Amino acid sequence: MSAREIQSLVKRCGDKDPDALKEFFRLYSSDIYNFPLRVFHLDEDAASDFYLYAFERLKTGQRFKSFQGKSSFRTWFYTVLRNMLIDWMRTVHEVKTVEKQKSDEDSRNLQWIETVADPETERPDDSSFMEHFHDILGQLPRDLNMVFKLVFIYYLDLEQDDWDYLKAETGAELTDIARRIAEQKNELAERSTGNQDQQDKITSLYLSILELKTKKSRLLAEMETRNVDPGEGAELDRIEHLIEKKQNQRDRLIQKRKKGHFVVRAPYRFVSDVLEIPEGSVSVMMSRIMDAFRMDPEIRKAILE
Repeated sequence: MSAREIQSLVKRCGDKDPDALKEFFRLYSSDIYNFPLRVFHLDEDAASDFYLYAFERLKTGQRFKSFQGKSSFRTWFYTVLRNMLIDWMRTVHEVKTVEKQKSDEDSRNLQWIETVADPETERPDDSSFMEHFHDILGQLPRDLNMVFKLVFIYYLDLEQDDWDYLKAETGAELTDIARRIAEQKNELAERSTGNQDQQDKITSLYLSILELKTKKSRLLAEMETRNVDPGEGAELDRIEHLIEKKQNQRDRLIQKRKKGHFVVRAPYRFVSDVLEIPEGSVSVMMSRIMDAFRMDPEIRKAILE
């Protein structure tokens, strides 16, 4: 399906159109089922349970309303699946906690640790931010707007006015430009696979830490009701060591992501060839774009800090 057709389908799903929902599940049921298998190596029983969990929540249509069509459908869909998987895993691993009140270093009650969302992977509805982002992008001079879209062509789709601009500025055949863009997207998709694996590992480590904290809570609850077995003390130390180790791994990955290592960009040479301008000009124009983004506090906080 084309980007426009996908956007139309998702919009109809958001309106709870039965035919649209049926078509969506026909097209993407295998992606939903395979997501926990591919990303977190869960077994087929778990994948089936997650599919039912996701199906019940997607069929209401509410989650589809966050997709505005201005970013990649793939990025949006995987974010939705990742967030639902975290929700589902929390329900699976929910346990009784110690009634005695304890606090962590941030003064949060440990009784609620297991239900705290992962701030690095669970994202709220970002449709308002994306609208704001595209408003700022639309305020850029036309040449800067086009350069930015081509650099991040893997995530962004060109609108009709973008194609008209390319035709007017370069005089090239649009079929030739479309072919070159498609080839570049394929190359970026290959690079993105490794980046996606790293992003998924951040979530996988979070879920692993969540499960270890669940085990720790169980063990602490049992230890407070009877004499402590020496082996249990050693097991508690082992769990705490694993939590610390996995947390450090996750922190390192998060730092890499914040530095932009997980984002795939088209080479400036590609942008230069498409727009028929010097490669150095592309670099200068991208610097001007970043300066414009830094002037906006909301965007600066979200993607530049």
